[in-house]
Amino acid sequence: MSGKVWRWIAVLAFVASVVVALRLIGPAVPNEIRMLTGPEDSTFYADGLRYKEILSRHGVTVHLEETSGSVENLAGLTEAEVPTAAYVWGLPDTADRGQPAPEGVESLGTMSLQPLWVFASRDADLTRLRDLSGSKIEAGEERSDSRVLALFLLEEEGIGDDVEFAQTDALTPGQALGAIQSNQVAAIIAVGEPDSPLIDGLLRSPELQVLSIRRADAFAIQYRALQQVRFPEGAHDLKDNIPDHDLQLLAARAQLVVSDQFPPALADLLLQAASEIHRDATPFSARGEFPNPESAALPLSWAADNFYTNGPPRLQKVLPFRLATLINRFLTAIVAFASAAVAIFKVVPALISLPFKRGVRRSYRELDAIERSAATGTDKKTLLDELAQVDQSTAAIATPLPKLRITWFELRQYIHDMRDRLEAL
Repeated sequence: MSGKVWRWIAVLAFVASVVVALRLIGPAVPNEIRMLTGPEDSTFYADGLRYKEILSRHGVTVHLEETSGSVENLAGLTEAEVPTAAYVWGLPDTADRGQPAPEGVESLGTMSLQPLWVFASRDADLTRLRDLSGSKIEAGEERSDSRVLALFLLEEEGIGDDVEFAQTDALTPGQALGAIQSNQVAAIIAVGEPDSPLIDGLLRSPELQVLSIRRADAFAIQYRALQQVRFPEGAHDLKDNIPDHDLQLLAARAQLVVSDQFPPALADLLLQAASEIHRDATPFSARGEFPNPESAALPLSWAADNFYTNGPPRLQKVLPFRLATLINRFLTAIVAFASAAVAIFKVVPALISLPFKRGVRRSYRELDAIERSAATGTDKKTLLDELAQVDQSTAAIATPLPKLRITWFELRQYIHDMRDRLEAL
């Protein structure tokens, strides 16, 4: 092929590289996202409100959606057609236990610990989960986090089929206390932080006790999504000494998860907000312990791994989010274009010069053969005729690049010098 053809190939290859680079860079960062939380009175929903406020400072609108809990959140995330984040705890639904993690879902890490509480009447002869066998309990709505976690623990204790769940809507602290006092239920199982309205109200009731979870450390060893935590005497209220004894509890790791198509820039923004929301100390974690890259059964997203390793993007530390994102995309495009240009315009000259180099190498082989023939005594006329043929063929060799002219002239000079030597024989 001629040099002109190769140049057109180079142009087309560069254009194709630009298109690929633009595809890899992706579209501009969206102005809004969905966040699936939990019931309105849940810790997840309260945290969602804080995410909404923080992201609004950077021009990103967060649409909060109330759900029944992690099971519904995970299902909504896999079906989402717009950028969606969701709170889940790491343990899959009991019906799906043992199955692989859902495809297309990635974790941004663990945001907090959500302890499980088992409340019962102080007059009841209950000291451990297995004592609930044959009882009716309240554990939230169907598919709620408390219901799923309660069913899981009761099944692991071997009494899952011996416990009946009350079919009620979400209860207020007063309703929950009334259900126990009227013997409608033997116990209430709930998930949440101690300062949430339901947990705080039940902890402060003098008629209720909290059961410690025996073998909590064993559960934590068997299931990465769970962690043993201790709630010391008086940790909730020193003055009123709530609780009135140390409690051993089991907590679920609450994760913030996204689809694998979630924009990395928005993932960075969510993690910066998470650092502001979850970094403070709690009764169950030290300051700065969360968020962290522990992701249980879900894979950690590339953006989250980069965030935990290198921190927030440098440009976002000194520039507004939108401007920093725009500059970062522009720089990424420039690097991609430059890399494509260097690669293409380095390879194309080499391809263009291949026919020329093959012709030169062939000519030198023919000249070497003539030299050897002269050394064996071949007559001068034959040698000069063969040299003339080589001279004619080398004159027709095209030089597609200016820098190759020197090599061509050196070959022509070599032929001229050989002709002088042969004629002097």
